[in-house]
Amino acid sequence: MAQFAPTLAPAQPSRPARSREREGVLMCALAAAGFGTMAVVAKLAYRTGIDVVSLLAIRFTIAAVVLWLIALHCGVARVPGWRIGLISLAIGLGSYSLESGLFYASLTRIDASLAELLLFSYPALVVLGAIALRRERGSRRRFVALGLATAGVGLVLAGGHPGSLDPLGVVFALGAAVMYATYVLVADALAGRIHPLAFAALVCTGAAIAFTSAGGASGTLQLALPAAAWGYAALIALLSTVLSLTAFLGGVARLGPGRASIVSTLEPPITVAAAFVAFGEVLGPVQLLGGAAVLMGVLVIQLPGRIARPWRSRSPRPSHRSSRAHVSRSRMATAGHTSPSSTGSVRSRSSMIGS
Repeated sequence: MAQFAPTLAPAQPSRPARSREREGVLMCALAAAGFGTMAVVAKLAYRTGIDVVSLLAIRFTIAAVVLWLIALHCGVARVPGWRIGLISLAIGLGSYSLESGLFYASLTRIDASLAELLLFSYPALVVLGAIALRRERGSRRRFVALGLATAGVGLVLAGGHPGSLDPLGVVFALGAAVMYATYVLVADALAGRIHPLAFAALVCTGAAIAFTSAGGASGTLQLALPAAAWGYAALIALLSTVLSLTAFLGGVARLGPGRASIVSTLEPPITVAAAFVAFGEVLGPVQLLGGAAVLMGVLVIQLPGRIARPWRSRSPRPSHRSSRAHVSRSRMATAGHTSPSSTGSVRSRSSMIGS
């Protein structure tokens, strides 16, 4: 009769399943490394004389071309309807371009590690926005996460030496967090309706048009640049945009969006470490505590809730629409499809394209 006894211990995953999980963790860690080093590479690029608009115009033009080539090669370049295509393009022209411009502008005034920690408060803003828009219900866990993120940002700012923080740089970084949260919430309307590679290609195309047009109209677009500037711009486009995005989507397909987003919280520590190596940037103890609080808030949002006990729930509760984000912020989760929903599993910045 033993064969009819319930299995009390969880079944161990097969070797192929464990191998697939390891691959997923490595891919998400690779994505976090690419996104995490982007701010440092951007600051190195500024030292060559390139400005924010020109750097972003080159970045998004290269990224858009390569992403379209990858989407065509994978057979996922088809856009399901002109309306979805126009919305995706408009997202790139609007909220995503504003977020990128603000973040890159902040890097001209404050340390890369500080800018990254301030930007990473966006998952809490996504949850707050989702609750305000009634896409998600408020809960104790979500409000704890919001409190941690808010307190963490306060500690990051308060822990700086007097006079060491550039107020405009801080405003730019926090503005970037607000715009990225807006971007994720707007993209939520396209949940499951377009492949993530096609969506990313359209968003990058919109951003390329925005920055190229802005640079051309203002006369600030620089193309006669030193080789080092082109090299840094290409590195950001290929490593911190295309490779990081595709690696994250591969990780999502193997781990699911929630676990992939948890691995992606490696991004801010990678930025802090890279900024220390490249520039000698050092955060104070209070700032490190604040950064830890911000990351803890993200983890509180991402970690699964209390497991329901079958003997206490005779019928499954209807699931309401939930989401990083998110990138996110990943979009259509299985077989390379991760929904761009904004709540539930709030994506990291890797969820979409990165700053």
